[in-house]
Amino acid sequence: MSEPGRSSRKWWICGLLLLASAVNYMDRLTLASVSRRLIDELQLSNADYGAVEQYFGYAFAVGAIVFGLLADRVSVRWLYPVVLALWSLMGFLTGMVPSAGAAGAIAPLSALLFCRTLLGFFESGHWPCALRTTQQLLEPEDRSFGNSILQSGTSVGAIVTPIIVAAMLTPAAGSWRRPFSWIGALGLVWVLGWLWATRRGIGSVAPAASEDPEPAEWAASLAKVLRSHRFWLLVVVVCCINGVYSVYRVWLPLALQDPAGLGFSEQQTLGRILPLYYLVNDVGCLAAGAATLWLHRHGVSAVNARRWVFTVSGALLAPAALLPAVARGEWALPGVSAGQASMAILLMTSLGSLAVFPCYYAFTQDLSRRHIGLVTGLLSFFAWIIPSTAQRVLGEFIDRSGSYDIAFQVAAWPVLVAAVALWALWNIEWLHPAQGSGEPRLRSTRAA
Repeated sequence: MSEPGRSSRKWWICGLLLLASAVNYMDRLTLASVSRRLIDELQLSNADYGAVEQYFGYAFAVGAIVFGLLADRVSVRWLYPVVLALWSLMGFLTGMVPSAGAAGAIAPLSALLFCRTLLGFFESGHWPCALRTTQQLLEPEDRSFGNSILQSGTSVGAIVTPIIVAAMLTPAAGSWRRPFSWIGALGLVWVLGWLWATRRGIGSVAPAASEDPEPAEWAASLAKVLRSHRFWLLVVVVCCINGVYSVYRVWLPLALQDPAGLGFSEQQTLGRILPLYYLVNDVGCLAAGAATLWLHRHGVSAVNARRWVFTVSGALLAPAALLPAVARGEWALPGVSAGQASMAILLMTSLGSLAVFPCYYAFTQDLSRRHIGLVTGLLSFFAWIIPSTAQRVLGEFIDRSGSYDIAFQVAAWPVLVAAVALWALWNIEWLHPAQGSGEPRLRSTRAA
């Protein structure tokens, strides 16, 4: 293939990665968008809803390990469409769970747990497959841009999902099922596009799976990563940032519609507030990357630039602890209405909650050049298994208290804890493992 033709094809494939990220988040966020109706019509408690998200997270954690290993060993040209088709099927089936009291049917909660658990398992394959694709497809100088295209799809999916759901909902019972069918079907369209775009293969910039090192060398390389204190530091970091993002993903639609809190209607929540929230999410993500680059070009070391952006992003989340009280008028700012103040805090929360992820991804890329699929999978395992445990606990607390305030309060501080840990522990030289494995030594980047 001519060079212009190859260049065009690789960016078409990156466009498909963007769409895969969008579909991934659309399937994930549809449940949260219809959560108020689903809880009422299936007669679930908040604890039940939290349990559904808990097992989604557990399955995602296990799948991250499984697909991280597979993505390093199996051609993603075939693995990727299989994974995406299976998670789309689980999303489609979510819309078919039986209603409460349906004769001879499986219990609604059991059916919902089955669908969402398998959805989480198969959705976890997206990131290892996508990162392996950009690694094989793109030259090193192009990968940052390719990964930004990939990441931007998550915001696209998050922005359009509540709009699509709002357009499909009617006053009729059961209308919440329709978005699951339509969004699930999108995955099958993507599979056809992927198979056509990759009909000549993906690329050979990076070594193919068959060129990976021998098992003994691979095991030694993995052992070196696990001995690094930086790996375990990033476990803490990713649990904090993914835990915060997951709390807002799961509980924000319900909290926005809480009459004792923010008190928005369903149409306001889905048609205006959530799309704006996720749009600002994307702005925060892009701004974080730009700010990191600007700081580095003005003499700040790459590591410190990441840490400063991470810390400022965490500070933007802290006022969220006061958000429900501000919305109720219990905390007031002179000359600012309760509605204006609460929306300002909500948008600050949106700006900071996704901005930390580009910094985190940059830190993970320092851990291993060769086994990116496995490293991503290992970190994703911890990112989901630990925070997901809190979802049912939060639901039980909400059932007891009758208030969603707790969701804002618990999500206000973990990112700042992660920021302190990055400043205090990233550059501890004496904790670095000795050389001798297949990976290059993890070097400290000193402050400028």
